[in-house]
Amino acid sequence: MKPELILLGKRVHDLRVERAWSREQLAVLCSFHVTYIGQVERGEKNLSFENLMKFSRAFDVTVSALLAGLETGTSIGDVKRDPTKALRTAKDIGASSAFQARALVKRLMAQRTGMDRTIALLAGAISSDPIRIRKARSSQPKPRRR
Repeated sequence: MKPELILLGKRVHDLRVERAWSREQLAVLCSFHVTYIGQVERGEKNLSFENLMKFSRAFDVTVSALLAGLETGTSIGDVKRDPTKALRTAKDIGASSAFQARALVKRLMAQRTGMDRTIALLAGAISSDPIRIRKARSSQPKPRRR
């Protein structure tokens, strides 16, 4: 068994116990068989994204909160108290994750540019200056098709 699956299973178990739910109750909420819940809690099953979503909906947490800190062994309670405990430095994460971090920064910068344009458009709309609105619209790049 992989240690990450064991930690995820413990996370699912801790969230279930925190809510005072039985395995049967969680199984009904997630539309799983009760034996599957036990296998997940013991770290015997590798969950699909769809099943992670079902667990996160049942526990009313985001998938990122459900997975936060698993690489470092941080418990859900620690993550709730101090979300930075789930974070690591680029040196700790390794080269591939550092690359992913750079890619994320690049995407966030692009989103920031888009947000700045939107703010400029809204500011122009508030001032009711039609010339500003036209200029702001014409300076926007056309969206790329994927």
